[in-house]
Amino acid sequence: MTGDLEMAFTAHGPELRTYLRHRLGDAHTASDLVQDTFLRVIERPEARVQDFRAYLYTIARHLLLNHHKQRATRRTDSVPPEWFGDIAADAPTPEDAADAKLRLERLQRFVGELPLRTQQIFVLNRIDGLTHAEVASALSISESSVQKHLAMAIQHMTQRLRSR
Repeated sequence: MTGDLEMAFTAHGPELRTYLRHRLGDAHTASDLVQDTFLRVIERPEARVQDFRAYLYTIARHLLLNHHKQRATRRTDSVPPEWFGDIAADAPTPEDAADAKLRLERLQRFVGELPLRTQQIFVLNRIDGLTHAEVASALSISESSVQKHLAMAIQHMTQRLRSR
């Protein structure tokens, strides 16, 4: 097998290299893919091949496709530095932070206007994320009571937000 493979490499290696170099535009990578092609032949000694040249080209074409896929996956495009100015920062602007703080203070004031039990239910449900059943269990009240308090809180908050 070794002698046959050497003869095949001598006979078909240069034309495979030319084929791959033409499609890649890179002689070094083409040589690597030719070696990989013959390595695949060695790894599959049980393969029954009628047209050895066509078999080599099929392997080389698959390796070429895989090479293109890997290159596309790893490709990074360079961009001018001024483009980075258009990327939004993760941190809010000072104006947005101040506005959010004012809205939060106003919301806290509106919640503070509610009866104590309604405040507790609103905070547990809307801020802490507990379900109606979990709020009811935590405060030892019925789910119906939780729903009524939440409806009252939401109505109050809506009215206060509209009247600003």
